[in-house]
This record gives sequence, structure tokens and C-alpha cells, in this order.
Amino acid sequence: MPAVIRWIRSDLRARWAQCTATAAVVAGVVTALLLSATLLASATNPWPGLFAQTRGAQIWLRLAAGTSVAGLRSRVDGVMAVAGPYRVAPATMVLAGVKAPVQVRAMPLAQPQVGRVLMEQGRWLDRPAPDGVVLEASLAQAVHAAPGSRLVLEGLDGSEVPARVIGVAATSDQGYYPDVQPGLMWVQRALLRRVEPVAGHTEEMLGLRLASSAQTGFVVQQVVTQLGSRAVLSVSTWQDVQRSMARQYPLLGLLLAVFGLVALGAAVLAIATAVGGRVLAQLQDLAMLKTLGFTPAQVTGMLVVEHAALALAGIGVGIGAARLLTMPLLHGLPGLPAAVTPLPAGWAGAIAGGTLLGVAAAAALPSWRAGRVRPVAVVRYAPPRGRLSWLARAAMAARLPAPIVLGAHAAFLRRMPALLTVAALAVPMIMMTVGLGFWSTLDDVQNHPADIGLAASVTVSPGAASPQQARRLIAADPQVARAYPGVRATALVPGETSTITTLGMGTSARPYPFHVVAGRLYRAPGEAVASQGLLDALHVQVGEFVRMAVGGVPVIFHIVGRIIEPEYGGQVLAYGMDTLSEAGAAAPPVFYSLVLRPGVTPEAARARLLRASGGRLDVETVANPADQLGVVRLMMAGLLVVLAMTGLTCVFTASLVGARDQARDVRVLRAMGLTPAQVRACLVTRTGLLALVAVGIGAAAGLAVSSRLINLGAQAYGIGAGIGRPPSAAALATAVILAVALAGLVALVPSPQAASSALTADPALA
Repeated sequence: MPAVIRWIRSDLRARWAQCTATAAVVAGVVTALLLSATLLASATNPWPGLFAQTRGAQIWLRLAAGTSVAGLRSRVDGVMAVAGPYRVAPATMVLAGVKAPVQVRAMPLAQPQVGRVLMEQGRWLDRPAPDGVVLEASLAQAVHAAPGSRLVLEGLDGSEVPARVIGVAATSDQGYYPDVQPGLMWVQRALLRRVEPVAGHTEEMLGLRLASSAQTGFVVQQVVTQLGSRAVLSVSTWQDVQRSMARQYPLLGLLLAVFGLVALGAAVLAIATAVGGRVLAQLQDLAMLKTLGFTPAQVTGMLVVEHAALALAGIGVGIGAARLLTMPLLHGLPGLPAAVTPLPAGWAGAIAGGTLLGVAAAAALPSWRAGRVRPVAVVRYAPPRGRLSWLARAAMAARLPAPIVLGAHAAFLRRMPALLTVAALAVPMIMMTVGLGFWSTLDDVQNHPADIGLAASVTVSPGAASPQQARRLIAADPQVARAYPGVRATALVPGETSTITTLGMGTSARPYPFHVVAGRLYRAPGEAVASQGLLDALHVQVGEFVRMAVGGVPVIFHIVGRIIEPEYGGQVLAYGMDTLSEAGAAAPPVFYSLVLRPGVTPEAARARLLRASGGRLDVETVANPADQLGVVRLMMAGLLVVLAMTGLTCVFTASLVGARDQARDVRVLRAMGLTPAQVRACLVTRTGLLALVAVGIGAAAGLAVSSRLINLGAQAYGIGAGIGRPPSAAALATAVILAVALAGLVALVPSPQAASSALTADPALA
């Protein structure tokens, strides 16, 4: 055992650069896997943790004022506890000129046992601050509010009530703002009465905590039956909240997980290639060990233990890097910092153990082959044999220089190592191409928001102005190209178990320009388009009919198309406003979606409309989800670096093996007059050809699957297929050129040593 340890220590010192590269690849893979697991388990789905910490309610009911809920817990099976009822009122929050619709909820000074909040900043409501409000975390982040911020609450009658933010809290009651509107604000009862003094204009919120979440649909049906459909204005279930929270960054988490797993697979191939190459390069050393009395099991175990030690070092560095990077990276994702929790030890252990097993498995077969090396190899070296490859024959036919011909011949002299090298390089290139496609998709969404249903960049509500004044001001604005009237209406889905947001956008004769990826736009009353998430939730397809209750009035919709809609939890039904009027449903207040002229920024259009209306209009810019994902590019860059390191490690190993395999030929050619520069050209040609083949295969395969993978991921999360874009030709060409150039530069590293030792005496030439 001491001899084994001494040999491992000596080998690590002698080949420190290659060992460091192997450990760095493992560290990068572990970091990527841990970050992706953290994002998937916590950041993309914070609801379970929030629900447990706040002892939340699975069902929240918005009831008409004065609805009697006495004895509801005893009358409905499955209800364990009740939160509220809490009086609520709609209002508009004005902070630093930014307006946001909010639901003002009156709460007691002591937090309730069910439906608590998790304080992130500041404090909860108290008597010394009667004008104090607590904002939901995503709302506070959207309007850039913090404890101490001053704001104004505008009631329905236009009255203005000053207030002060004293706290920011997370809740499991509803999803993130602005995906879910209105935003949520907790106040004292006296402050709510100042905002809305008319009791008949208020509503009530009631939370139900169930014995089992599986009973949600059954309990909702019982409650609607007990209270009446006119008393229940809307229903929000834990599935709606979880879906909204999980829908924020699912593709990012999925992308990180896929990249991490593929990087692990590429690392396994790279390590298998590295160990195999080191066995070939150390053939005589290993044979000497066999001559000195090492058994095959000792040689095999020695190599496996050495690479397991490198893997453990890489795993340790990866775990430390992941812990350091989790909060800084995920802090850039809006609404997530409070929900990010350390990855469970079991998950981290599984990732570390799986990586260690993968590395050990990659080293096992080449190490077993090393254990079978015959002692005679110490005195007799048998170079690989094989026919001239078609590349070498083509090079000879083209009368290329001798170093090029020799390099082309040596590229595929050892078929299995060559195939492993090509595979280990092609896999990272495939994922790098997919990553460039994801990057291109982000650019397209950011630069062309109409492709995801955001054709309008500004929305306008009458506010303190009359609807007629709002229409005149919008029509007179030269920056507005088109204006589409719209309404938001809540509808009970079939079965009356939950509610969704429906949009009346434009009219059937002049519909809003949704981006339709399947079917067509609505052209007649009763026709509608739906998002993929809604189609999945209702288990319907384009062309089918669905019946919903809008404002208590049943409406039958014919779904004629599928759209991409990132807002409202990805569950949206859109139609012409005349559909509601023909069905006899009351139309909610109208707002206007404005499509601006080319070159006009949303901020400039908003400022002009506010000036023209004297601040009476409520003007909001439409947030593009891609604008909030700048951190994605940083993460993508890190993953691309990990993949590049994996590929370059393979190139370095292939260069070492090539230098050894060509040593005998190079000595002969040096004796015939080859210069050291020609020797280096020969070695670089061999490795460069392998890299060129691998990069070409990887780029072609990645280009073929890039858009499909992105669309599959978008469809799996309800966004819907149709957003995927292939990488741009310039980006892909740059990536290919850089990959081949870097491979050539790495191949130059061992070539000077091979060239300088080319005239060393060879027994065969002596």
C-alpha cells in the first residue's frame, strides 16, 4: 500500500496540469448540477416551502360583502381550519409616479394561525403605525418599494389616502405580481375604511385549510353549493398559486439540469478518454510496475483510486462554489431570494455520489486494461497498426506536405480512442449549440415581444378621466399606431373548481394581434384563442367548445387557435369584447392596449400620455419577461465554460496520446530532414482533424435539435411550442471557429516537448 500511495503522489506531481484540468471539469459539472437542483427544487417552486412556513390555506374564496360563512367549517367535509373572513377593497397604489392595482386586505395586529405571512423586511402591522402597510414581496420588488417608502392609495371614488410601507412579506396566498393581479397589500381595518368608506363596495376573503390537498376540487364544489354561485366571486386554489410561482423560471431550471447532466456525461467520456490515453502514454511505466511485482488488481485499483481522488477534490470545490454562487446568481431573479433555501443534504449527497460513481466507472475499464499490460512491454514497444485512412489517402492524392499526411494518417490510427475523442468533443458542442439557440430565443423574445403575445407595450385605463376623454387622448397621440380596447373578466372553469382570467381584446372584426402558433385568430362572436396551459388544464384541443361562467353568465366559447401568453400563469382565454355583450354578460371596466409606432419607447409614450391627461390616466408599461432574465446569460456563459473545459481536456489527452503514437514515425522523419516546426504541424494536424470532425458533427446535431428541445420544454410548462429559435449563423460560425482554434492551440501544448525529443536515440534506429 505505501508503494501504491507513493506512485499515485508521484504521478499526480508529474502530470499536475492534466490532473488539475480533470478536477476542474468535475468541479464545474458538480457546480452546474447543484445550481440547477437548487433552482428546480426551491427557486422555481417556492410554494411548498412557503405553504409549510406560513401554515397556508389551500383554497381562497373572494366573496360578496355580507356573505354569511358561519358554521362553514362544520358544514363542509374536509375543512380543518378557516382564515378570515378578511375585508378587502380594490385600490390603486401610487409610488413615485408608478401606479399599480392592489387588493387592500384588512388584517388583525396579531398574525393568524392559518394564512400567516413570512416577513422579509421590516415588521408586521402594529398600533404605533396606523398608516403602515405591508406589501407582498413580488409587488414590492416590481414597484421598487422598501420599508420607509411613502405611497398613496386611491380609492374607487378618487379619494387619496397617504400610507407608509413598514414591511415586506412573502405569502402562499397568491402568485407573483405582475403575473397575478392585483397585487396584495395588508393594512389595519381603520386604514381600509379610509380607502373605501362604503361597506357595500368592499368584498371578503376567506381561506380554507384542508385535511388533504387532494380534496380541493370536492371542497370547492361543496362551498359553492353552500354559499351560492353569486356569493362566490372567484376561487383560487393551491394549484393555481403553485403553478404561478413555478412558472416564473421553469425553463431556466430545466435548462440548467439538462446542461448539468449532459456535462456530467461529457465529463465521463472525457475522463474515460483521459485515463485510456494515460494508460497508452504510461504503458512502459505500468509494465515496469508489473515487472517489480505489482499485481493486475493493484495496478487497476491504483488508477481508479487516483481518479477517484481527483473526483473528490473536484466535488469538494464544486460544492463550495455552488454555495458561494447560489444567492448571488439567484438574487438576480425577481421575487426569488426569500424562497431560495439550501439544497437538502440528500440531494447534494446524491449529486456528489453520482458524480463520483460516474468518474469511477469511466476510469474502471481503461484501468482494467492497464492491469493486463504485459511486463514485456517495458523492453518492447509495439506501435499501433492499421491501413491508411481515407483522409490520409486524400491528403496524399492532393500532394499535401508530409506533416499533414502523417497527421491525417495518425488521426484515426487507433479507432476506439479516436471515436471516444470525437464523441467526448461532439457532446459538449451539441449542448453549446443548444445553449446558443436558447440565447437566440431570449434575444428574439426581448427584441420582438409580439412573438409571445406582447404586441402592445403600454396599457391605459381611464383612471380619474372619463372613458370618452381617455379615448380622445389616445386617438390624438401621434406616438400610438393602434389602440385596442380590452377587458379582464374572471371565469369559472367547467366543474366550478377554480377560476381563470379571460381577456376580451379588441372586437371580432378588429381582434388584438395575438401571435397564433396553431389555428387562427377569432373572427366572430363566441370564437376564442387559448394558451397551451389552459388547453392542458381543461383537457381540450383547438377546434373544441368549452362552457364557462363569466360574471355568473354561462358563455360557450369555440377555441379556434392557440396563442403564447406568458402572463396570468400561462392560463388565458382571449376573445372579442362583443362576445360578452352578445352573451348578456356584464362588461368590466375597459382598458386600452397600445401598439406604438416604430422607434417610440414605452417610457416616452407613457410620459406623453400622462402630460396630456394631467396625470388623470392610469398608464403602465408592459413588462417583458425577458428583460428580467439577464442573469440567465451569466449562467449560460458559466455552463458553456464548463462544457468548453470538458472538450479541451479531451483535446489535451488526445494530443498526448498522439505525441506518443507518432514518436517513432517522427524520429524517422527527423532523420530524413523534418524540422521541429513540421513535427508540431504533424501533431496539431492529427488533433485538429479529430476536433474538426467532432465540432462539425456536434454543431449539425445541435442545430437539428435546438429549437425542438426549447419548444418541448416550453410546451411541458404550459407556455406552448413556437418560441424556440435556432442560433444565428454568425454565432454558430463563431462558435465553430473558436472551438477548432482552441483545439489547435491546446494541441500545441505537448508538441514542443515531442519536437525537442524527436532525435532521442531509438533502439530501432541505433
